[in-house]
Amino acid sequence: MVSKLPLASLAGTPRTTHATVTENLRKAILLGQIPAGTRLLQSELAEVLNVSVTPIREALRELSTQGLVDLDAFRGAVVHTPSLLELEEIYEMRSLLIPLNIRRAISRITDQELKQAEILLLQIEAEAEQARWVDLNRQFHNLLDDIAQTHQIRQVLQRLSDLSAIYVNLSFSIIPLQKEKSEQEHRQIYQAYQDRDAEAATQLTLLHLDGTLEAARKSISNFRLEPI
Repeated sequence: MVSKLPLASLAGTPRTTHATVTENLRKAILLGQIPAGTRLLQSELAEVLNVSVTPIREALRELSTQGLVDLDAFRGAVVHTPSLLELEEIYEMRSLLIPLNIRRAISRITDQELKQAEILLLQIEAEAEQARWVDLNRQFHNLLDDIAQTHQIRQVLQRLSDLSAIYVNLSFSIIPLQKEKSEQEHRQIYQAYQDRDAEAATQLTLLHLDGTLEAARKSISNFRLEPI
C-alpha cells in the first residue's frame, strides 16, 4: 500500500502543490520506494501527502508523459510496468547516444565539475543504504551526462535514465547490489574523464551499462505484479 511508504505530508511547502507532488512521487518511484506495478490510488495519495485530489491527478498525468506511470482504463494509475522489449530498447538507445555525449563532454569538462563528480563518488562509497546509494549513483551519471550541454541529447538521456531506474531498482530487489564492483567501475570512468580520454570513458561507461542491463534482464523474468 502507498500509505505505508515513506511519503511525507506536503502541507505548507513553498512550491506549487502540483510541482511538489510531482517531484515527490517522481523521486519515490526513481528510488524504488514505490515499486514497479504499484497501483496509485488518488484518494490514498491525497491523504498521505495532505493535499487535495486535483494536484495528485495532475501529477499522475505529468508522470505518465515522462513514462514513469501507466494510465490504464481498468486499473487506473500504476507505476510503469517493465518489459524485456522496452528494457532492450532503452539500453540500445543509451548505448548509441552515450558515445556522442561523452565526446562532447570530454572536451568541455571543467576542474570544478570533476571535483563535484569526485565528491559524489566519495558519498557513494560511504553510503550503505540502498535507496540513497541509487540516488547518488543517478546524480553521478546525470552530472557526467549534463556536461555536454546539448539540450536535446540531455533531455533524451534524462528520460532514458529515469526509465532505467525502474529496472535498476527491480534488479536490486532480486539480485543483491554489487556495490564494490559498481564503485570500482565508477572510479575507472571518473579517471577516464580526468584524463580527458573519450575512448576509454566511452568503453568503460558502455561496459558499466552492460552489467546493469544483464542484471535487469534476469530480474524481468522474475517480475510479477502484485494482486489488486
